[in-house]
Amino acid sequence: MSRPFSVADHIQAHTLANSIISGHNTADAVLDPSELALLRQFCIDRSASKRDAILSERDMVDEQGTRPGEKAAKSKGSLAGFLIARYGTSEPGLEEGEWEMLREWFGSGVDISHA
Repeated sequence: MSRPFSVADHIQAHTLANSIISGHNTADAVLDPSELALLRQFCIDRSASKRDAILSERDMVDEQGTRPGEKAAKSKGSLAGFLIARYGTSEPGLEEGEWEMLREWFGSGVDISHA
């Protein structure tokens, strides 16, 4: 019997980006098309200013004193928003190599319009 998918386990093992890619267009998809579009938007320009703009546009800016990504994850239910909010912090959701893997995947022209 297989274990249920655990985002925390995949973040800790640095396998989340690979799971996002390998699960795309399967029953095991990690992200739906809207979450993939949000992630792709950030992957094009991974910077603090782009991160802050995306989070602001999506009403995912965390309150002062909370951990990055709390509002995205808990209030909005957005894994992509959580990963974006954690970018450039001391607790990143993805390592730089995983971000680069996603950037290359999105750049390959993958169709994210359906899951």
